[in-house]
Amino acid sequence: MGSINNFQALMKSSGGFARLARYEIVLHAPAGVSAEYSKDVSLLCDSISMPGHDLQTSTAKFGTAVATEMVTGHGYEGTIESTFYLDRSLNLKDYFDNWQELAISTEDNTVQYYKGPDGTFNYVGSMDIYQISSIPITETTYDYPQSEIEGSRYKDAPVDRFGHELPITKTQKHTHETIRTYGIHVEEVYPSTIGAIEYAYATSNELARLTVGFQYRKWKAID
Repeated sequence: MGSINNFQALMKSSGGFARLARYEIVLHAPAGVSAEYSKDVSLLCDSISMPGHDLQTSTAKFGTAVATEMVTGHGYEGTIESTFYLDRSLNLKDYFDNWQELAISTEDNTVQYYKGPDGTFNYVGSMDIYQISSIPITETTYDYPQSEIEGSRYKDAPVDRFGHELPITKTQKHTHETIRTYGIHVEEVYPSTIGAIEYAYATSNELARLTVGFQYRKWKAID
């Protein structure tokens, strides 16, 4: 029974569990891709994976001693897999197609340099991924009636002509405020794979989605 109480106390003190449906992404596309439309792309994100971090090890064995796995490096493995809702004009697909076109021309197959002569990136951007939650808030407003005596020192005060307090109307509105509880900043991001769109008459009630795999270099937690 004590462990259950401790578990409940832990969840209460930490604000509850993180929910997989509460997330937010912010895309920072490179120059040459519509920065304004990046805001819409973030809203159309249906699912995304927050990348992990791996420690690379090597086995060390001395004589007859038990082997030890020692850390020799670290890495950020895999790609960031995501899906996006498609608008009817497929502007979102065009957005990612243009981003890929910055890396390699599909007309003459020329590859762009990763960095330009001035050190700026040619086709990579960045991405922020947030875990979001909400906190309950109460908005309280007070309605103070004016005094009946014009020009007296009680004007705009909640009292009548005899100095008696007038009733104060108190209104409370209970709502929730969305907050970011954790976030990572992903560096040197670009869409390495854009998935196919599967059409079928049997899916007349389904929304079209686009699968995008992002390549990246590393990530760091946002303070």
